[in-house]
Amino acid sequence: MRKQPKNITVEITGMSCASCAKRIEDAIGNTNGVSESIVNFATKKATVTGSASAEEIYKVIEGLGYGIVKEETPAVSEKEIAQSEWKRFLISAILSVPVFTISMFMIHFKFSDLAQFILTTAVIFWPGIGFFKNAFKQLRHWSLGMDSLIALGAGAAYGFSVTTLIKGGSGLYFESASIIITLILLGRFFETKAKGKAGEAIRKLMNLQPKMARVVRDGTEKEVPVIEVQVGERLVIRPGEKIPVDGVITDGWTSIDESMLTGESMPLNKEEGDKVFGGTVNTTGLIYMTAENIGANTVLAHIAKLVEDAQGSKAPVQRLADKVSGIFVQIVIVIALLTLGAWVLAGHSFNEALIPAVAVLVIACPCALGLATPTAVMVGTGRAAEAGILIKDATSLELAHKINTLVLDKTGTITEGKPRVTDLFNINNEKTAETDNKNGLDILHIMGSCEQHSEHPIGMAIVHYVKGQGIDLKEVKDFKAIAGMGIRAIYNGYTVLIGSDRLMTENNIDISELKQKAMEIKGEGKTVAFMAVDNKAEAVIGIGDVVRETSKDAIQKISDMGVEIVMLTGDNEVVAETVGKEMGIMTVKSNLKPADKCDEIKEIQQSGKIVGMIGDGINDAPALATADVSFAIGTATEIAMEAANITLVKGDILRACEALKLSRQTMNIIRQNLFWAFGYNVLALPVAALGLLNPMIAAGAMAFSSVSVVANSLRLRRFKL
Repeated sequence: MRKQPKNITVEITGMSCASCAKRIEDAIGNTNGVSESIVNFATKKATVTGSASAEEIYKVIEGLGYGIVKEETPAVSEKEIAQSEWKRFLISAILSVPVFTISMFMIHFKFSDLAQFILTTAVIFWPGIGFFKNAFKQLRHWSLGMDSLIALGAGAAYGFSVTTLIKGGSGLYFESASIIITLILLGRFFETKAKGKAGEAIRKLMNLQPKMARVVRDGTEKEVPVIEVQVGERLVIRPGEKIPVDGVITDGWTSIDESMLTGESMPLNKEEGDKVFGGTVNTTGLIYMTAENIGANTVLAHIAKLVEDAQGSKAPVQRLADKVSGIFVQIVIVIALLTLGAWVLAGHSFNEALIPAVAVLVIACPCALGLATPTAVMVGTGRAAEAGILIKDATSLELAHKINTLVLDKTGTITEGKPRVTDLFNINNEKTAETDNKNGLDILHIMGSCEQHSEHPIGMAIVHYVKGQGIDLKEVKDFKAIAGMGIRAIYNGYTVLIGSDRLMTENNIDISELKQKAMEIKGEGKTVAFMAVDNKAEAVIGIGDVVRETSKDAIQKISDMGVEIVMLTGDNEVVAETVGKEMGIMTVKSNLKPADKCDEIKEIQQSGKIVGMIGDGINDAPALATADVSFAIGTATEIAMEAANITLVKGDILRACEALKLSRQTMNIIRQNLFWAFGYNVLALPVAALGLLNPMIAAGAMAFSSVSVVANSLRLRRFKL
């Protein structure tokens, strides 16, 4: 039986540069059963797609001389790694400073050369031994990496100095060997610390979930770890507490702060039957809920997984850096040997030629090149997640900045997607508030009370509108839904009809005085319903899909960014044109089926444009799949997240504007990083080869280049959306 493709994520240890990542990626990619392999140097993880087993992947990685972190292996945090790096640096610095002082200030005493030898040997075989171990592993598997360069550089200086010391000669370079290792260790400490900050988004997300939950077991409340909560269990959430898992309210009423999911600052009112999500905050009332999704199945966990996947993915712009990194170490070794030979042929002594050759080995670190793109992607996707923008992969983040045409669905995207009461006029053609003064009837109270048992969207819209006015409803008698026309009920002895003009006509009710107003409402593309009490027409109601409050502002901002806006909708021409005109959208196409939307998008793409599409992630799935970059309006449901490249959790087009801005800024940061990373190597190598760069300065500059690239990426954390 054929194995089904699956995704395997492996955490790798021992990678020291982008060359390592490229080497592992190629080796895994050439393994039978592997269809795709992505190794991210910044996250130290490999993502493998295919039918190959985890054991097969482990074997390939370990065969190259690298280690893996298995599930049973205790996880090591970035903080612990940084602490270890700091400890190694301190030991190296304490041992190296005396060597540097003796050499720099030419301090000579009886055992000064021996002291340098002993201290440098301690540096090499204590804090610096990891470089040499990794270099040996890499050499054994013919896969040279950054550690090989460091080991060659420091080892050459150390070995030459030891040989000279034994022969009783002068011209020792112990200080170069020890300071190179010390500065590299310092650079790695700062790099680890900076990369830890880049990955804070996921940790912040998961820290939103409380560690404990209060469950009802055997009739009593018990506080248990949240990982022990089972599906179907009853939980108690007190005011001010975080909701531990996803579920549904079974008893109580409250307001929930869902800003961590949606970015919406105002708490939402929740009552029995409403869904609540883990990590959100219960602000006011005591509620009971039933657990529905726990652990990795919660919305919060899905969001964290999406962010992690995006941070581990690879942007197309990274391909050039990967190609260079894959052969960089070999090129550098050749340049170093050529430098050594050229200096000797030019008449310099081997001692003099060794210094620029070592400087070439040390300065040519491809780390900055490997970190340029992934660190920016990590920080950018993390910043987006904090703003309620879930980006599925680095390719989407990169491509979004090229979008020059944005296609919008209407229903549920520009509009709220739910029918709302937009117009209400009484028989006198006056807008009704609460009471018709003519006959003392409470129009709103009658409408809401009679429709409260209706399951039709129009009936529910009327009830929602009435309740929104703070009006309590009254029970009615003999409620009856009349298919395709409306409802009939007895309210306080009055016979009430609410429905279409056909319902009024079939019951011989004169609606001529409301006809003009009804035509005006219909002219705006809205649905019309009439209300009659005891066979007399009393009011006309307009129900329509309301435009989101932020839509017009968002569309204007996106247009100001130079992006053309197009609206494609399956709704009728009248409604489409009305909404398009209100939003200031010049290109509006209506009465489109899902396949028609795809054809329209393809036609735009054929003109050479990069098309983004915003839809609800379900009904617009074909169009979303056709677009170059798709945005799903949703409430963080799994369906919406799977259907699109980018999910706008809050369900607001304004988030799409922010996503475009963030994409552009992220690409600016990536370009800056790549410019400096490439520029650093292009400029530094000839300078080192010409003997204008001391190996110690080269080590410091190399460490600084990696740290500067990560620090530049971290600026995205403060980017204002």
